[in-house]
Parts: sequence; C-alpha cells; structure tokens
Amino acid sequence: MHPDPRPCEKDREHLYFCYFVDCQTPKKPGGSPTQTWEVAERAVRGMAEVFAERGLIHALGFCSEPEVARRQPALFQEMRDLGAWLALHFQVRGYRPAGATEDYDWERPLTDFAYEEQKAVITIAKDEWEQAIGRSVEDFGACCAQANDYTFPILAELGFRQCYCSAPGRYNAAAGQCWWGAFPHSHHASSRSRLVCGELDLYELPLNRTLEPVETAPGVWYVNDLRAEREWSFDEAMSIAEASVNDMIMREHPILYLHVPTHNTWDATDESHPRRSAVETTIDVAYALAERLDLELVPATMRDMHERADELGAY
Repeated sequence: MHPDPRPCEKDREHLYFCYFVDCQTPKKPGGSPTQTWEVAERAVRGMAEVFAERGLIHALGFCSEPEVARRQPALFQEMRDLGAWLALHFQVRGYRPAGATEDYDWERPLTDFAYEEQKAVITIAKDEWEQAIGRSVEDFGACCAQANDYTFPILAELGFRQCYCSAPGRYNAAAGQCWWGAFPHSHHASSRSRLVCGELDLYELPLNRTLEPVETAPGVWYVNDLRAEREWSFDEAMSIAEASVNDMIMREHPILYLHVPTHNTWDATDESHPRRSAVETTIDVAYALAERLDLELVPATMRDMHERADELGAY
C-alpha cells in the first residue's frame, strides 16, 4: 500500500523578511580591495542603526568569516545583545587559520574541494569561529556561492541547520559558480545534488533574484539580487522582489520571504552613502510588497524561516 499523501501546508498570512551582512576579511577575495578594518566596523554599526530605527533588528544578521570573528569578537557580541543574529560566512580562498603559517590557495574556490578536504577546512573554520565568538554556530554562508555536491551533506554532518550557498540561475564554471537549474526558493537540501530539494534537515535559503539568467559573457550566466551594492531604485527593487515572491505563490511554495544581502565593505554610518539609501529602499519595498499582497511583514532569522517551514511540513 502507498502511504496517504500529505501535501505541505502554505502560509499565506506572512511575508518573512531577513537581511544579512557578509562580514568579509579586508583584502581577501570576495571583499573589496579598498576595505579596511575601520570600514568593516562602521558597516556593522551603521546597518544595526538602520534596522534598529526601523524596528527590524531581529531580521538583521552578521555573517562573519573566521578571521573577522577573531578580529572583532566584541563587536559581534554587541550586535547579538542588540537582537541581531550571527552566522559563519566562509571564503576558503586566502584563508589562514589561527596559528597557521600559510594561506589556502588564493585562486582555488571551495567548489574544487572534494569531500574529505572540504570537510576538514570547514571544520577548522567552524571551530575557529566558535572559539572567537564563544558560542556554537548553526548558520552558514558560502562566499561567492562557491559550493558543490559535497557541501550540503558536510554542513549537515557538522551540525549546521540553515545556510545560504546557492545562486539559482548563476553559471560561471571558472569561478566555481554552477547553479544552472537549481531550485530557486527555500528548501531542505539534498545529500545527492546541490540543485534539488532533498532529505537533509539542513535548510537552504536562496536569495531573491531575477528569474531569467542573462548571458553576460560566452558561457557565463548571471542573475541579479537585491543587494545594496546594486543601488536599485524603489521600482527596480520592487520588480525583483515582487517577481520572486509571485513565483513562490504560483509554485505554491510553503513560505513567502525576502532574503537580502550586503557586505561590510562600505561605511554604513554615512547617512549620505547611496548604499545606505538602497538599504532603506529595500526595507520600504518589503513593507510595500507585504501591503500589496495583503500580508504581514515579519522580521525573521534563517532559523525562524526554517522552523516555520518545518511546522508546515515543507520540503
């Protein structure tokens, strides 16, 4: 006999809003060549100021590389005390663990690491982050969307429960970004393929992106997201956000959400900075879209969204 079908439920009362800052190491790949440690701190403080003023501090995450956690642990503890959430963000290129004498290869992305080697380096990074921050970590971010079929099962083995690794629609094999055909919205990850929903407890939360990849060079396909660095206007940001959420609705996706990034590479304390304005614009878009769809905007962590999805029996 076949088991009785049990389709997952759908939450059509809430629009979950989660915004995070990739806290990257100055001068390392994935960051900015002009970034300094002073800018990195002002980025964190400025973002906390914006979200606290809007009553959304619970939605704000600071996702730091081990090197950054080691350099600025008190800053991140302060942010957690304010109500923000913390995660491990990892860029293996140029990574030098505490006490090591050499960097990992500056040109070799995590995508090129097979199972044993990848598990070993993520274990080192996790341990280093936890020792610096003084608490365990269950959220993970893959810098530059560099991950392969080993990454999700490794993260699950190491005790991570939520992550942002994928960039559905992006394809640049030379850069280690191979996400053509990946499932576009939140889902439990698979131990068999990075591209599909699966059986792991680990919950992958892709960012909201444009739905149609654009070929920007021969064999290179790109999708845009809502990051502050794009400095979108209200209408441009709304176009991306609304199309993404409408796609969730048409697919009957269990939860509806906005998941947005920026980086610690610019001075967010500068109220005249166009990227700070872009952050404010994205918040305005979130509220406007919730109103347009007759939903309540709910500030949420990745863990909150995972737990809500599990309540609904989501894939």
